[in-house]
Amino acid sequence: MAARRDPPLPVGCAEEIVVKRRRLLWVPLLIVAVGGAFWAFRSTRGEKPLVLSGSIEARDAEVGSLVGGRVSAVLVAEGARVRAGQPVVTFETDLGALQIREQRAVVDQARANLERTRAGPRREEVVRARATADNAERERRRLKALLDQGLIPRQQYDDAATAAKTALESYRELERGSRIEDVHAAEAALDQAEQRLAFLLRQSQETVVKAPADGIIETIDLRPGDLVGPNQPVARILEPSQLWVRVWVPEPALGRVRLGQKATITVDSFPRREFSGKVVEIREQGEYTPRNVQTLKQRMDQVFGVKVAIDPSPELKPGMAAMILLEG
Repeated sequence: MAARRDPPLPVGCAEEIVVKRRRLLWVPLLIVAVGGAFWAFRSTRGEKPLVLSGSIEARDAEVGSLVGGRVSAVLVAEGARVRAGQPVVTFETDLGALQIREQRAVVDQARANLERTRAGPRREEVVRARATADNAERERRRLKALLDQGLIPRQQYDDAATAAKTALESYRELERGSRIEDVHAAEAALDQAEQRLAFLLRQSQETVVKAPADGIIETIDLRPGDLVGPNQPVARILEPSQLWVRVWVPEPALGRVRLGQKATITVDSFPRREFSGKVVEIREQGEYTPRNVQTLKQRMDQVFGVKVAIDPSPELKPGMAAMILLEG
């Protein structure tokens, strides 16, 4: 029996079926392409650096004197570079030097008194004190006889009696030797004198104001003869080796920031230069109105302060506007 054969399709129908089959073949290819592009976009967006802006800041220090005084010399000018320990301003020292000399004499006297007290009285001192006490007692008795005869006033006798009593007490005290209480009192007097001298010496060091670290004199407005009060700042010093930028990271992007994260810094003054840094601080408390946020939308967003330390570079100056790229 001959096999059954389907009747041929009309020419128009055959062409329509071929077109539909071709369209169906493109659908999975299109899905694959769109999906790949989407995931590529997601991946690229995740690796894109976080770009932030801020101003370069530097650590600064206000220096002054604990005691103040009259300025004798201003040794640096604004803009000058200084080294740690370098004198900046000096004060007159005449009065302080006189006080130190006087106090050294007090210390020497207190030390000598302590040595005498520890050693105790010498034998000749005891003999001399006994002779003084005996003479005072004889004088008292003589005046007592005259008083009984009505030849002298009562006050004259009373004075002699008091002198005799005092001389006797002094003799007995020397005969007993130095008491432990006397030694302790002499030690306390010496300690107090030495503490006073140490205080004056510390004050004398405050007559020279020194730079606490390497830096640049930002402000200094003094001249010889000016009077400066205690604890009053005399100069402001910037430390250019300690530069950083404070940036504000929106809350949704905070998860992309971590301590130690590398940063690339650019400034308008050197558009072709890139400077290095890293994240050294992330604030725990969010803010809504940080000082350098201007737009209303930004002020409505919660942000977190992030401090980016910049590697030392002589080109960078405090106050420069900077762009920060946080990588990875």
